[in-house]
Amino acid sequence: MGEERMQVVARRLAALPPVSVHLLFAVLLTAAAFFGRHTNLEASGLALVWPAAGITFLWGLWASRARRDLAVALAATVPILAAVNLVTGLSPALALAVAFGSAAQTAVAAALFRRVVPELTVQSVGDYLRLSAVALVACSVGALFIVAGSALDGISEPVRAFIPWLVRHAVSLTALGSLGIVVAAGIRARAVGEAHPTLTPARRAEYALLVVVSVILYVATFGAEAALPVAYATIPAHMWAGLRLRAGWAMLHGLVSGAFLLFFTLAGLGPFQELGPGTGVYVAQSFMFIAFSLSAVLALSMDERRRLIARLYRATEEAKAAAELRDLVIGRMNDGVLVAAPDRRLIFQNAASERWLGPGTARPGETWRREYEVTAPDGQPLSEEENPLTLALQGTVTERRDLDLTHRTGEVVHLSVDAVPLPGDRGAVIVMRNVTGERLYQRDLSRFASVVAHDLLTPLTVFDGWLELLEDPDLPQAEQQASIERLQQASLRMRTLIRNLLAYSLAKEERLTASRIDVGRVVEGIIDLRTALPGTQLPEVRFAVDAPDPVYADERLFLQLMENLVGNAMKYGRTDGTGEVTVTTSVDAASGRTLVHVRDNGIGVPMGDLERVFDEFHRSENGLRQATGTGLGLAICRRIAEGHGGSISVRNLAEGGAEFTVGLPGAPDQLPEGIPLVSDERTPRVSAP
Repeated sequence: MGEERMQVVARRLAALPPVSVHLLFAVLLTAAAFFGRHTNLEASGLALVWPAAGITFLWGLWASRARRDLAVALAATVPILAAVNLVTGLSPALALAVAFGSAAQTAVAAALFRRVVPELTVQSVGDYLRLSAVALVACSVGALFIVAGSALDGISEPVRAFIPWLVRHAVSLTALGSLGIVVAAGIRARAVGEAHPTLTPARRAEYALLVVVSVILYVATFGAEAALPVAYATIPAHMWAGLRLRAGWAMLHGLVSGAFLLFFTLAGLGPFQELGPGTGVYVAQSFMFIAFSLSAVLALSMDERRRLIARLYRATEEAKAAAELRDLVIGRMNDGVLVAAPDRRLIFQNAASERWLGPGTARPGETWRREYEVTAPDGQPLSEEENPLTLALQGTVTERRDLDLTHRTGEVVHLSVDAVPLPGDRGAVIVMRNVTGERLYQRDLSRFASVVAHDLLTPLTVFDGWLELLEDPDLPQAEQQASIERLQQASLRMRTLIRNLLAYSLAKEERLTASRIDVGRVVEGIIDLRTALPGTQLPEVRFAVDAPDPVYADERLFLQLMENLVGNAMKYGRTDGTGEVTVTTSVDAASGRTLVHVRDNGIGVPMGDLERVFDEFHRSENGLRQATGTGLGLAICRRIAEGHGGSISVRNLAEGGAEFTVGLPGAPDQLPEGIPLVSDERTPRVSAP
């Protein structure tokens, strides 16, 4: 609650209109002038302090933000100071000299301070020293007026008034000016809601002890009737305040301590009582200023140190956050990144790099070592001189270098490598992109292109040959009929190939609509159609269908799925007349989905291809020898299954052959979101491909 009240007060002060601020400064200036005029030593007539100089400076500094406000402040200063000095016994000439001299030095001080400290703050020792220099220059200008006034007043040595004016005005302007600027900065900070450190109970106890010790020292030192030279005994209290208090509080401590000195000195007590009147004034003022400056300089130094430490902590936290973000981004990258020192010691690598190169390659701080064989794409071993890391450490940039890494386990990783040297011979950065999938895709694509070209050219060659025969008018009727059948078979092969390409491209993108499908009826229709097609040249196959469990799927795509699976089972089954194809269904106990199993007793799937048979354009080596194809049939099956939120898998059977299992929704509520259910339940009609 205390901090909240302070913020409310700060906001109200910061929101005061200019007229109210002018009135407030006028009242403070009047009180300060009266106070200063009552701090004279009777024997000399010289004031110990002149706080009005600090008040007029703060007023002028605040008002200098606008010419109109500055004119008001300077114009109001003259009559206030002239009236106070006249009332307290100064002659008219001296009273006017004090008034106009104060106004002149205020104008000079405000202008100079704005120039040398544009931020108008006292946050460092440098700012305090600059304010002190400004005070000496400005008060020297003001002192010229008191010299002129003394001459007009008939004083025999008017120049002697220069030093008293300079000392007491410069001290007041520096002390009160710095304190006022610090307090104003604190008010502005609280007004905008900046947080201030909360005092702990231990710190409050320390500050209370400082106050008690300071009072005891000043009373014992300056309140003694004997003029003992022990004023230095109060210096530790000012050092304590400067080292432990914030700048504003340390300055306030110096001013309050100076008030004790002023009170006892005016009472004729303390170490300065036996000095001459003029000397005592200067010594007392000098001691006040030295003690105040000691506290102020130490406190400003500590505040600056705290700000530097806070900025360092913030910079450290920001750097740490940036480093964590960098590591997070690099760690999540799909590309592998590693940084090596000039001596090939690993500095950093992300998870992708470690995964591809192997965790045993190196740890941060360890020398790089190979646990794999590096070759070019053509199989040639890579020499150390050609290694991208070696080249980068020598200052040579490598871009998109294709390399093959063969690990001890037999795994082969295909990489595209960029290597860049770090500036200042600090090592190298290696960026790797795993192109294993792309390389395999390109290989399969080349094989697919070859297959497509062959499968399309072969029927076209048949077309050309048999069409040429049909042009013979003497060709027997039986030969004409045989030629036409061969042309129909070639046309069927071309149409099947083109249809597979279209089915693959549409299996994922086409909008689906689901209905309840009788798996058994669909499979029976496919079997009837395939066994009835002329010219298929398929071996004799025995079929068994037991599929009582329905599925919910798109009719056309489910038909395409089952045609591919049944067709594969027939193509890659036994060719000696003992082939068997079995289609069954079951219900998965965990998910409730319907599982469709298509089993054959044929050549099976090589173990190395079990994970790849559903990839685009992939064909197993044993399948190439037995039947032609594009390598798209099973890829189409996977797209159809996944498009319905299902899955497909394959396993080899112990007795020979393979079993493909497709999991599809067995109830409407298992359909993925976005696939509508057709209201009327129908069974698809099987049409000729």
